[in-house]
Amino acid sequence: MLEYRGLVHAKRGEITIIDRAGLIKLTHGAYDKEEQRYFGLAAA
Repeated sequence: MLEYRGLVHAKRGEITIIDRAGLIKLTHGAYDKEEQRYFGLAAA
């Protein structure tokens, strides 16, 4: 679904985000919050 919409490109062992803003919009901001938590970007 994400690849079909042009948001990501996937191949064996690798996922590349093509349209980060589109991914955030599709997930209603959930991706952005999780990304910040994963990379430690959110304020503690």
